[in-house]
Amino acid sequence: METPADAAHRLDTALLARWDAHPDVPAIVDGDDTLLAGEVRDRAVRTAALLREHGVRPGDRVAVLLERSADFVVAVAAVVLAGGAHVAIDTANPRDRVRFLLQDSAPRLVLTSTALLAELPGGADTPVLTVEECAKAPDPDGFAPADALADHPAVVIYTSGSTGRPKGSLLSHRGVTARLRSLQGSHPIGEDDRVLHHTACTFDMFLVEVYWPLLHGAAVVVAAPGRHRDPDHLAALIRDRGVTTVWWVVSLLELFLLALGPGERVDGLRQVLTGGEALSPELVRRFHSRSRATLSNLYGPSECTMYCTAWVCPRDPDPETVLIGSAIEETTLRVLDPRGLPVPPGEAGELYIGGVGVSLGYHDRPELTAERFVPDPVDPSAGPLYRSGDLVREVAPGQFAYLGRVDRQVKVRGFRIEPGEIEGAALGVPGVRQAAVVADGTGHETRLVCFVVLDGGAAPTSPAGGDEGGGDEARWGAERVRAALAERLPAHMVPAAMVPLERFPLTPNGKLDHAELTARAAAALPAAATPAAPAGPPSPEAGATGPETGAPAAPAGPPSPEAGATGPETGAPAAGPAAGPDLAVVVAEVWASVLGVPEVGPADDFFALGGDSFRAVRAVRELEERTGLQVPMHLVFEASEVAEYAEAVAALTR
Repeated sequence: METPADAAHRLDTALLARWDAHPDVPAIVDGDDTLLAGEVRDRAVRTAALLREHGVRPGDRVAVLLERSADFVVAVAAVVLAGGAHVAIDTANPRDRVRFLLQDSAPRLVLTSTALLAELPGGADTPVLTVEECAKAPDPDGFAPADALADHPAVVIYTSGSTGRPKGSLLSHRGVTARLRSLQGSHPIGEDDRVLHHTACTFDMFLVEVYWPLLHGAAVVVAAPGRHRDPDHLAALIRDRGVTTVWWVVSLLELFLLALGPGERVDGLRQVLTGGEALSPELVRRFHSRSRATLSNLYGPSECTMYCTAWVCPRDPDPETVLIGSAIEETTLRVLDPRGLPVPPGEAGELYIGGVGVSLGYHDRPELTAERFVPDPVDPSAGPLYRSGDLVREVAPGQFAYLGRVDRQVKVRGFRIEPGEIEGAALGVPGVRQAAVVADGTGHETRLVCFVVLDGGAAPTSPAGGDEGGGDEARWGAERVRAALAERLPAHMVPAAMVPLERFPLTPNGKLDHAELTARAAAALPAAATPAAPAGPPSPEAGATGPETGAPAAPAGPPSPEAGATGPETGAPAAGPAAGPDLAVVVAEVWASVLGVPEVGPADDFFALGGDSFRAVRAVRELEERTGLQVPMHLVFEASEVAEYAEAVAALTR
């Protein structure tokens, strides 16, 4: 195979060169199956050849709808080998969301599995290829990389849109390879390393978990589908599969530490990368107390390809302030004022990002691309700068601290969310006249609250003289809207609470009073009683009351994987007292305490009452303390109603 002249800036040729040079190195560990690099190469090349036979050409998009698995890793690699750009679609997405992504990205083809064909929305006329067909295809008679791919898109990542329409950011081969080269320079991995792949494919950091180890000889260890937020499962993988390197969004790092047992450590890890949300000094301290691994804070929007700054958190002593760090290789940072001019050193301003990692813009959105990707006022001859919308301050030469947002955008579990997109979806529900979404809390405690004005008003004015609807009909109407949103939006975008109002509060100049709604948001959310301390040394996470997501599952049924759904965990529980009808009473009491509700009945659902992964951990710990049982963390995700959960716990003792 002749190596293209621009191979150093291409993901496809870099992968092929690595696999050809080291075919016998373990590349993917998926459950009990291990694929060697040569096997991954052969499967990816076979699939890439078949994609080309189906018309995929450089610049084309290919939608990949697969569960997290070795098949998924092979599929996304095959798309870039074919010369296309993959649009990975989370299988947990509602069907309406899948339909939108397929329509907006206009893929040449959908790559999925036979089992998931039924998940494709009706009416789609995009050709479909299954991994089963790819497995049966003959080996191609020679395979040559496409020409001049360095500045073509390799990946399309969709993020929330303020206009109600998600937007697809086009990440180039040159940008992806440059970012991975920089990461390898600062945090090297090799054949002795194993990297955990658990991040949802809707978040661009899954590219780090897949391509970084494939390019440098480390093995990708795949977390089971639906279990990427199950701390027990992740801990077992780290321990049993020898994982050395992990990327965690900050809220999942918090959840992982919260679930550790008394004195439990994770010293098998060598390095942990985190980001996506503000990282607190207290969380750094707690991590350092449980592991000898280095902890690095990475920052960067999807439009700048994974990350653009990095900071290794110091220890002994732990930091009093956590920074986002300094610019990585081939990256330019500008801190500008509202007029687009540089601010004096040490003053706050909006961060503009330039360099090789800046994306090619948004797919089929030229106006928005022109708005967000602007000329560099310092060096107009340089490439464009991306307006991040993030406020920062240069606290030392080249070192930056994150201060917040300049707009309404919020983050939940590291996912960027534009409230306008949720508001637009709510206004599309029959009977909704007005909708406004605000966020309550910070970090992993961030939750979304949606206020709505329904046709005919919400209900009679509350006795307190406010304008919050107090009638059962209004509350039922609000929950109907929430259920509709759960069918249309990813789980992390579904509000934790819906509040019907007779009218919206206005400022003196007649505009919607967002500050007033924000002040009301906390009262709309369940406030848990002080929980029992989790097992292990006392730490601040024991008293945390906020969830890791603003999106518990829809009122009916168990939560989706995005909301923290997990699969079964193995292992025999410790012996405990006999379980029976009284256990359901104890479960109800524990849930009421943890969720902050006055009463919980046998048919009540943990997640419909406002539960989430963080509160599930606390509920399990309190139940264990009261019963003496050892309760697997996953059970509440499989049996989320009181009676069925009590029965599942009781079955463990038989």
